[in-house]
Amino acid sequence: MASTESSSVVSDALNDFFGQLYTFLETLFKRFFRNFYTSIVEVSAKRWTKVIVSVVVYVLIRPYIEAWFRKMHEKDRKKQLEKEKAEREATRKNKAKMSANALRGGATDGGKVLGEVENTDDEIETGDFATASGVPEWGKNARKRQKKFMKDLQREAEQRTEKLSDEQVMELLDWSESEDERKQEEKE
Repeated sequence: MASTESSSVVSDALNDFFGQLYTFLETLFKRFFRNFYTSIVEVSAKRWTKVIVSVVVYVLIRPYIEAWFRKMHEKDRKKQLEKEKAEREATRKNKAKMSANALRGGATDGGKVLGEVENTDDEIETGDFATASGVPEWGKNARKRQKKFMKDLQREAEQRTEKLSDEQVMELLDWSESEDERKQEEKE
């Protein structure tokens, strides 16, 4: 019996809540549409004058407002760029002019000292392969080493071709005869 009384109290409270919510929303919509309709239908000349003047003033002032905001943005941007430039200058001044290995000895002619690494301290090697996506990918330093290696190979090939004489180049390009035929011609 107690459960039926409590359930009836709860259902009465819910009915009352939703009833009040419905009447509130109904009143809100009725007033909105009634006021919207009357504001359009019963417009006086004074009200139209206010609307037209407001629109014209806005259209005339808007370029100046935009220019003011643009100026404020540029001012902030210039401050930020100057700050970044000052930070770069400060870090540039703090960097060493010579590497530690160059100071220890030897490398006055531009050569490398034993153990000197091409990358500076600001490039820390994290490994050859990065696995952020689960698929092994080349890391930044591995790509740099590979690119340097390929450039060195290309330079060596260019140097070798520069050293060849015209006859050697023609001999390399002449592939119409087989080597056996050439050897026989050379013996004769």
